[in-house]
This record gives sequence, structure tokens and C-alpha cells, in this order.
Amino acid sequence: MEVKKVLIPTDFSELSNETIEKALPFVKKLGASVVFLHVIERLDHPDDMTALFDEGYAYLMDRSNALLNDLVIQSKQKGLEASAELMNGTPYHEILRMAEKMGADLIIMGTHGRKGLDHLMMGSQAERVVRLSLCPVTTIRAEQAASKT
Repeated sequence: MEVKKVLIPTDFSELSNETIEKALPFVKKLGASVVFLHVIERLDHPDDMTALFDEGYAYLMDRSNALLNDLVIQSKQKGLEASAELMNGTPYHEILRMAEKMGADLIIMGTHGRKGLDHLMMGSQAERVVRLSLCPVTTIRAEQAASKT
């Protein structure tokens, strides 16, 4: 299987940062391009707080775009072809949509490695992507997550 396009979702957490750090050398070795994706879950509940929510949303959009831009710049400095996308919606759903839209050959994402009750209560975006993706998915269980379990 030839891998030319890799999708790496990020929520900008320590887990995501560690996943990206581990994934980029692999992506470079493959000679593939990378697309970073961040999904903002926007709730549409118009009420008295809508104006305040819209301000916070605008801040999240600006901050997310800046962080995605930093990832693209860092990747290009490492000799990778990189781009970024910012979407709104449910993370696993938007990850799957983006993978299909870009024709991803591989998705690389971090996982917390939760088990038991924590897993049942928290759910897993990564698990949903693995189960529903039309392309292969590699999950990386970050060391910082493993040390907390």
C-alpha cells in the first residue's frame, strides 16, 4: 500500500502534541504529505448568552488557526509538505469526512488508552474513527497518557 496523504487530527492537547511529534518522522519516511485537522464543537443554542458565546467562538477560531499554522510551519521546516483544516462539528464525524474529502491513505491519531468505566463514560473519538474509517488508521498511545493509567 502506498501512503501519499496522511491526516493527523489534533485537539492541541499534550496527547496530540506527542502524537504529532512521533508521527512526523514516520510521515517523512513515507514521503507523504500531511494535513492537520482541528475540529471545534460548536453548540448552536441561541439565547441571552449568544453574543458572549460568539465572542468565545471567534477567539477559538483565531487561536485554532494560529496553532494549526504553527504546525504547518514546523512541518515544512522539517521538509514535509503540510497543510491544515479547521472544521466545526463532532470530531470523529469531521475526521472521517475530511479523510474522505482529501483522499487520505492513512489517519494517525492519539489515544488516551482508557479502559473499563473511564472508557465507557468518556467514549473514544479514536475508537469511532478506527471502526468507521474507510482508510487505515494508526493510533499512538502517548507515553504521558500511559503513565497516568
